[in-house]
Formats: sequence, structure tokens, C-alpha cells
Amino acid sequence: MDTLTERIRAAREQAGLTQTDVAKALRISASAVNQWEHGFSKNIKLKHFFALASLLGQDPLWLATGKSHPQARTTTPPSPNPHPTTSEERALLHYVGQMPDTMRILVLRFLRGLTNIYCSPDKPERGT
Repeated sequence: MDTLTERIRAAREQAGLTQTDVAKALRISASAVNQWEHGFSKNIKLKHFFALASLLGQDPLWLATGKSHPQARTTTPPSPNPHPTTSEERALLHYVGQMPDTMRILVLRFLRGLTNIYCSPDKPERGT
């Protein structure tokens, strides 16, 4: 993939998201996402670019240039999506992205609490 627009479109499709999903998660217009993917917008705000890379599970350097970090190079070519997500994870990101900031913080605290309760190393596995 030679261009930023191609990488954005491919990464979005690989993540299983629509342009509308991306727009809602980043709190921007769907036309802005469309403009990014068709090369009509030459300037993407950095906060939106890094949020996009995170949402799509992509290394920002790869998304911007098509190259990966030197320390990430291996004998096999790097995957365009180094952190694949499941459809459930993408759905969570989508819905959490639609929440107001205060609600997102509460949900994050709730999830941390659940993780501490159910995923603690000193807690026995359920059903054992």
C-alpha cells in the first residue's frame, strides 16, 4: 500500500468497521473519514490521526508511512495489523467511543474493578 489513503481504508476494512463507525468513535463527521480515504483532506489533526491508529489497532508509523519501527522488524514481514481485535473488542470500542467522557471513565473504573476481582492471580478459576 503506497498511500496514506490506501492504508487508512485497508486498516478500517480489516478492523471490520464502516466509515460511520470510525466517525462515531472519533466524534467527527463521516464525510471527514471519507475525505481521508479518498485523499481530499491533506491535513488530519494529530489527535484524530493517533485516535484512528489506536481504534484500528495500527502502529501510527505504519499508518503514516507504510513502514514499521526498526525495533519491530523481524525476519518475517510485519503484519499490517500487529494487534488484531475480535468483533467483540471492536464493538466495545465502538460503543465506548460514543459515550460522554464522564461515562467512559466510569465504565473504565468498573472494568478495572471486575478485572481485579475476577482475574486476580490469588483467586481460583471459576468452576474449579
